Amino acid sequence: MDERYTDGIYYGKKRHDPDFDLVLERAIQQGVTHIILTAGTLEESRKAIGVVETYRKKWEETSETGTPPLFLGCTVGVHPTRCQQEFVDNLRGDGPYPTADDVLDELSELLSHGLDRGYVVAIGEFGLDYDRLEFSPKDVQIDFFKRQLNRFLYSGRPEVGGLPLFLHNRSVGRDLLEILLEHHDRVHPATQEPVPIRGVVHSFDDSLELASAFIDLGLHIGLNGCSLKTEENLEVVRELPLNRILLETDCPYCEIKATHAGHKHIKTTFVGQKKADKKFEAGKMVKGRNEPCQIVQVAEVIAGAKGIPVEEVARVCYQNSMDLYGGFSIPEKLTTMP
Repeated sequence: MDERYTDGIYYGKKRHDPDFDLVLERAIQQGVTHIILTAGTLEESRKAIGVVETYRKKWEETSETGTPPLFLGCTVGVHPTRCQQEFVDNLRGDGPYPTADDVLDELSELLSHGLDRGYVVAIGEFGLDYDRLEFSPKDVQIDFFKRQLNRFLYSGRPEVGGLPLFLHNRSVGRDLLEILLEHHDRVHPATQEPVPIRGVVHSFDDSLELASAFIDLGLHIGLNGCSLKTEENLEVVRELPLNRILLETDCPYCEIKATHAGHKHIKTTFVGQKKADKKFEAGKMVKGRNEPCQIVQVAEVIAGAKGIPVEEVARVCYQNSMDLYGGFSIPEKLTTMP
């Protein structure tokens, strides 16, 4: 859950009052019915669960009908670029987490707690990222991606292991794929039943060959602005099966910029304001800060690349999300795209 929304803080400096409520309002007005807050550290996982709990209680108390305006859920896990920080640098002999296994234990408890309350809908964001090895070396990333998989999928409650995976794959060739293949049809010791590998390879920007291999494994491909930068990206999108695509924003990052190849397909625009270090106007979007309402632009670019109606993209990709995150619970009136 990014502090740009919850605290108005950008790169350590407070620029404006929190405006998360306004961000949610814009999303609702645009027809967004489900939002997942992604976490990348232990503390972010705690915060994400806390935000989901706070808003669900607030909506329950303030709604005249008792119906929430949208579904808000979250993930729990450690991002590959944060593995060095979380599992190595932050450990200290006097506790509270003297070993990496203690961190994994705490994450497992958060997953179980969040799953029981319907807050947590996926494990992650975790995976591999070789573009930013200065934050976490390759061997540390690989080690703790494998250890997270082992702990969450096979060492805890079977229900936790059944959650979808929210996967990060950046410039790693087939390394992430090969690790996941090692887990294909592996059984949970408590049930002796296979634990399916299902989830989404988020913010995908690699080759069609790799995407197809992930799809063959049973995974979905998540697309956002970072997936639609180049003509090569659009060629991949054109060939991806629509029933395996998930729409993403990855807010506050990954907006579709005017310099991106996909920008020419955008039909929906939003009135914004200057950057956060300029005069902030409540109710207006912050320039350069992506928001959930902008997910319509991702659908428009995919539709343009494929030469199909945007309504078809929205309908199919929405159903893909419902099928993957089967734990979503939302009132009937919110289950159709506008």
